[in-house]
Amino acid sequence: MSIIVTVAEAWVIGIAIAAPVGPIGLLCIKKTLELGIVGAIAVGLGAALADSIYGLIAGAGLTAVSIFLFGIMHYLKIFGGILLLTLGAKECLSNQQKATIELPKINLSRLALTTFMLTLSNPLTILSFAGVFTAIGSEHFSLDDTAWILIGVFLGSMSWWLFLGYIVSRSHKILPKTWIEKIRYISAFILIAFGAWALFDGIREFATFL
Repeated sequence: MSIIVTVAEAWVIGIAIAAPVGPIGLLCIKKTLELGIVGAIAVGLGAALADSIYGLIAGAGLTAVSIFLFGIMHYLKIFGGILLLTLGAKECLSNQQKATIELPKINLSRLALTTFMLTLSNPLTILSFAGVFTAIGSEHFSLDDTAWILIGVFLGSMSWWLFLGYIVSRSHKILPKTWIEKIRYISAFILIAFGAWALFDGIREFATFL
C-alpha cells in the first residue's frame, strides 16, 4: 500500500473517530469559548495524540495490548470519571467569576495533558478504530505503515478539532455574552454527567469483576 493511501485512510479514520460529540468535544467547545483558538489547539493536541496511540494499536494488530487495556477497563473508567467530575466541578466554579474579570492565564500544556489522559481512559476507542480498519480491509498494516498510520490519524483528529475550534470561535463573535455564559455552564454540567456515568459504570464493572 502506498504511503499516500495509508496516510489518507488514517487521516479519514482520525476525523471519523474524533467527530462524534462527547466529553472531549464539549471540552473543546468550552475552552475555545474561554481562550479562543488556542484552547481548541491544546484540547485537540491531547486528544489527537491519544487517538494516534489507539489507532496505532488497532492498525498494527497489537492484540496483547488491546486485551490488557480491556482487562483494566473498569479502572480506566473510574479514573476517567473522577477526572471528568473534577474538571467539570472546577469549570463550574471558574464560571462564577464576573464576566468583567480577566481570565487567569491557563497552563495550555496541562490542558493538553488532561485531554490526553481523558481520551486515553476510553479503551473503547480501540474498537472504533479496529472496526473502521476492518471495514476498509486494512485491519493489519505492515510495520513500515505503522508510522504513517500514526501521522495520518494525528492529522485527521487534529484537523477536526481545529475545524471545530474555528467554528466555535467564529460563533463566539456573533452570540451574545449571556448565551456564551450559558453554554459554558451547560458544557460543565454535561461534563459532570459524563463523569458520573463513567464512574458509576466503572465501579459497577469492578464490583462484577470481584
